[in-house]
Amino acid sequence: MDINLLLSPQETPRPTHAPPVKPTSVKKLRKPRTSKADQTSPRAHTTLPPSTLPHSAVLQAQNAAPTSSAMSPAASGTRMSASTTSPGDGARTSRQPSTPGMDTLADLASMQHHQQTARANAGGLRSAEIYDHPTSSAAILPALQAMSRPTVSGQLRGASYDMAMIDGPADTPSSRRYSTKALSEADLQTITQLVGYLAANPFAYDSHVQLIRILRQGLSHHSLVHSPASYDLLQDLQSARENMSSRFALGEDLWADWIQDQALLANLLEDRISVMELCQKGVDEESGSTKLWLAYGQWMLLQYKQAYPHDQRVSGIGTSPARYVLSEDDRMVAREVFSWPQMMEVWKCAEQETKWRINDSHLVWDMWTELLMLELASSPLQEAINDTQYHFINRLQTPHATWDQTFQAYSNFVSRYDNAQYEVTMVTANRLGLDAKQTFSLREVREFEIMRSSEKNDKDAELKAYGDYIDWELSQSRTKHSFKFDLVNAVYQRATLRFPSNSVLWEGYAMFLVEEITTHRRRDITALPILDKATRHCPWSGFLWSQFLLSAETENRAFPDIGDIKHKATSTGLLDAEGLEEVLKVSTAWCGFLRRRAFHQDSTDEDMDVAEVGIRSAIEDMDNMGRTKYGIEYQGDPEYRLEKIYIRYLTQSRNWEGARESWKRLIPKKGDSYDFWLRFYLWEMNTWSKLVYIETDPNGGGRPFKPTEATKVLQQALRRPNLDWPEKIIETLQHHCEDNEDAEELQSSVAQVWKAKGAVQKRREKEAYAAYEKAQAEALQQQQQAQQDLASFQDDSRISSKRKRGDADEAGFSKKSRPDVAESTKTQIEEQPLAAPSIPKRDRENATVVVKNLPPETTETRLRQYFRDCGTINSLKLMLEADGRAATASIEFDSKEDVLTAQTKDLKTLDDRTIEVENGSGSTLYVCNFPAVADETWIREKFQKYGEIVDIRFPSLKFNTHRRFCYVQFKLSSDAESATELDGEDLGSNLKLLAKISDPGQKKPREGAIYDGRELYLVNLDRNTTRANIKQAFKKYGYIESVRVLTKVDGTSKGIAYVVFRSKDEAEAALGMNLTTLGNRTLNVSISTNDMSKRKQNRIITSTSTSQRGTASPHPHMNGDTHSVASPTPPTDSAGQSKFSEIQSRTLALLNIPDTVNDARIRALTEPYGQLVKVSLRPNHQGAIIEYKNEASVGKASLSLDGHEIAPERKIRVGTVNEMIQHKAEYHSDRIPVGTATKTTSAQLQGLAPIRRPGQPGTRRGGKGGLGVKREGIGLSGSRATNDGQGKDAEMNGTGKGEEKGKAKSNADFKAMYLEKDGA
Repeated sequence: MDINLLLSPQETPRPTHAPPVKPTSVKKLRKPRTSKADQTSPRAHTTLPPSTLPHSAVLQAQNAAPTSSAMSPAASGTRMSASTTSPGDGARTSRQPSTPGMDTLADLASMQHHQQTARANAGGLRSAEIYDHPTSSAAILPALQAMSRPTVSGQLRGASYDMAMIDGPADTPSSRRYSTKALSEADLQTITQLVGYLAANPFAYDSHVQLIRILRQGLSHHSLVHSPASYDLLQDLQSARENMSSRFALGEDLWADWIQDQALLANLLEDRISVMELCQKGVDEESGSTKLWLAYGQWMLLQYKQAYPHDQRVSGIGTSPARYVLSEDDRMVAREVFSWPQMMEVWKCAEQETKWRINDSHLVWDMWTELLMLELASSPLQEAINDTQYHFINRLQTPHATWDQTFQAYSNFVSRYDNAQYEVTMVTANRLGLDAKQTFSLREVREFEIMRSSEKNDKDAELKAYGDYIDWELSQSRTKHSFKFDLVNAVYQRATLRFPSNSVLWEGYAMFLVEEITTHRRRDITALPILDKATRHCPWSGFLWSQFLLSAETENRAFPDIGDIKHKATSTGLLDAEGLEEVLKVSTAWCGFLRRRAFHQDSTDEDMDVAEVGIRSAIEDMDNMGRTKYGIEYQGDPEYRLEKIYIRYLTQSRNWEGARESWKRLIPKKGDSYDFWLRFYLWEMNTWSKLVYIETDPNGGGRPFKPTEATKVLQQALRRPNLDWPEKIIETLQHHCEDNEDAEELQSSVAQVWKAKGAVQKRREKEAYAAYEKAQAEALQQQQQAQQDLASFQDDSRISSKRKRGDADEAGFSKKSRPDVAESTKTQIEEQPLAAPSIPKRDRENATVVVKNLPPETTETRLRQYFRDCGTINSLKLMLEADGRAATASIEFDSKEDVLTAQTKDLKTLDDRTIEVENGSGSTLYVCNFPAVADETWIREKFQKYGEIVDIRFPSLKFNTHRRFCYVQFKLSSDAESATELDGEDLGSNLKLLAKISDPGQKKPREGAIYDGRELYLVNLDRNTTRANIKQAFKKYGYIESVRVLTKVDGTSKGIAYVVFRSKDEAEAALGMNLTTLGNRTLNVSISTNDMSKRKQNRIITSTSTSQRGTASPHPHMNGDTHSVASPTPPTDSAGQSKFSEIQSRTLALLNIPDTVNDARIRALTEPYGQLVKVSLRPNHQGAIIEYKNEASVGKASLSLDGHEIAPERKIRVGTVNEMIQHKAEYHSDRIPVGTATKTTSAQLQGLAPIRRPGQPGTRRGGKGGLGVKREGIGLSGSRATNDGQGKDAEMNGTGKGEEKGKAKSNADFKAMYLEKDGA
């Protein structure tokens, strides 16, 4: 056990110069758990151990333990065991007051001190410990055994890796003057500065890299003229590399440079063996590097040729022999070290490690195959031929870039060794390799992107290319066997080799492996080697260290191994560089491990003591670090993660009072958060639910006691004056007392709730008044500024106004009488409203729970009653299982916090049935990029094979008709996850389906000209101004992408236009056109707002052929304002009237169209009945306007579409444009109404309009109108149904259409009627 693992890094004993002492490895003896009869005292009454050990105790232990044997409790005869209890609820109820394990903590600290002393005295790579490593030359020289890959445990605890991130220079080296002719004075000065900086900051990664590169640059310059061995700073370069290697992973490029330099310096046999060892270390650390394996294999081949100079098989391959020839004695040793089997074993390992690198694995495979063919040629046995044939077939089934060359090589092999079966063999090989060829061809484009960005040395583009490559690989379907683990793993390896210090890549790589192990149950892989490598490359990432700890625990690594991981993480000093969050991640993972280990079935009381000391020490250490870094303002972890682990530990120990006190100690810092009080309350309720079956109220006659402590928590929360959400606590207290307390306490709580509500109401009123005053002050300030701007504008334009009035007088009318000015001014106000206040949207994805195993007869009312105390229920859907034995419900609450409360009912009883309550997040898919004509039926048929679909929601098109997406909610989140395999499916017509788990937090910001500020809003345009005129006037400010002029239904301009520039700067420059004259008007120019509800984007026009249309409708943009409440007035002249009537005869309106139906579906519905001219969607009036080319098509469509069900329970009605405009926008609400009844709008009761019957002989014209519909004539509306056109006046005077009109009543008439009624 490592006591320093439980202490902060500052409290770890500093290593001193002492002889290396190797501690004896002694297995700790554990006493088995005892029965309850052996328990002596409850744990709740024991004295808690101190959180940290006194320094004097550590010194005393060091003085008393001079040797490793004295440090070991087992060696000294001390039995490290303690009495324990039987497992119950994962907890231990009692133990002995003291344990020998706690008494040896100081001895363990001393042992750790000696271990660090030994490590500090260890040298660099060629230290004694490294020479004792199995891969060192000392072990290899007698007889080099077959190479084996090092295990993770060996990496974690081996000598070479044990120094990583722990050892460092014991003392700061004295400054020296560096001198060499190979570097400039500036470089030498930089070296001096870097060495001094690294002495004080040994974990400065970039400084290590810069120092090595400068020193190696000097070696390269020196080697051009002199011998490399005579380089003045050669030893400094070696030390710099060893120092960095002891703290960080070097990466592919630095290892390759180191190997190349050492190979250049290797003359003696010992030096050559050292290069071999260096190559082995490099490939151990970067096992997926083709570059390092090639260097390793080429070095082994070169040394084999030196050891066997007469072997003609290899004379023509590989590099040329070294210039230094070995002596006969050295050659004898070299033949054992660099033998043919050893060399071939290196190439075999290289091929296995790089086979899935489809871009460059052929570099290794081709060389190994050449050596295999040479070996086969010298001994062509049938077994060797079969092995070589399998070697080729296996390669042909592996995707790689040079498949055709491999196939040709296999053809040569077969023609030489199996020519009789050549055709059959080659046909079979081609068939077996088809999948590999197709696999590579699908990835060839992405490989090209990576290669192109690498050749351009564009790091950002290369990183993006790797990211896109990885995302594409992960999106491949598993059910269709398109997903290939080895290829994804290889791409991650290549990406991390290219960007070794990118923590995001490493985190993604680690999570990919963890998901494969946990979710997809791959037991043949482990994440530990990758996490070990990742933390060496990015020791500043707390997330990687925490996953390293968790993975080691999952794979049941020994406690010392996991402790070493934690100690390496905290000893670097890099975790808190960006704050305390990364340190907290490591501490949380470590404390969580200690807690789980303490309550493992094989744990001892000593494990519990270690856990308690470790967790408390971590809490105190984090508090000290926070105060040191941020001062007295530090309020601790906002999520109090370590404190929650400690509370959980005490709860499992059944130390209820200790856990309660821990909650109370958090009140000063977290007491203003309702979330904290809610968690405290839930803990009290869970504790009470456990204790209620153990203890009973002694004064209650054996009855279970009440949850008094939980009540006190809520009452104490209400006394906090600055509680952020007191309403939630009030609601929880009210429901809690109703369900659990007696009448007296309930009445008391009612009084307290009443008082709290009054206080909260006053507080909210005060806050509202303060907000109102602030808003008033801001509005007043804006008004004053506007008045100043207006006064300035009037002063500047007084001369221009006088000139315009003179022009108007000459034309025979004044400016006030011109209706276009007033209209344009009004339009400007309507078109550019102030942005509506932001309203928080519903979060269905994260505020939903799924309730399973419900009784089949359960009703929605019963469920709402059962979950009423959890929070506001927005919606509820109840589904019966297929077997009819149970039901499942999906309940959407108002907030995430309500979900947390609802989950407390998990495994509770409802109508004698134990129910399951699960978080429903992850059960909803976001689907888009489907065909425009797709409806709910299409979506359901596409996704129903993956599981039961609860709901399909399309967006409203009232404010933007271009929206095309939907939400598909499954009953189970696993079904939704399975349905994501459709993501990326090719639907044809350049459509690739997008189906991802809905996550509102990942919503992307909107893009486009409006949101980029590139669109200008022009008003007060001259009626004769065309798009060409506007473009000509504005083109001097920049490139214009588009110009759009709004027009009325008769084709005349509305005096409004939109101009889109290529950039925001050009649009802002064009504001200089504001208040300038264009035509006969003064322009008003401003940047367009992004208020979609007021823009003309809720109308889609689909035009067909424009040839020979005769009197066709105007241009699509001539369709009036979609927000108008009356139909456009037809032209008054005879020609215009005739044209308008002709258009009207070819036009019909579809009513009762849901606002989720787009124009493509309307067009597909109406196009079969005739050639269309225009389709105008009006979702804000629940309809659409259809214009055909001839009148006959209108009749066919009217007969066929009237009564057609376009959506469930929504049937189309065919009518006129005027009738459609009378309808208001549809109102959607699936929330369950609560409280008093609200007024129901007509849109909520939307149904079929009343049927219009023809007039009957002898009856009054118009007949009796339906409910909510005026009486009117046949086929007419408004004033056209009356004889005199005064339908509006008749209605105002109380008479119906067709009735005899009386005289309009005056105020005197109404007064007389009132007095007459009063007198009666």
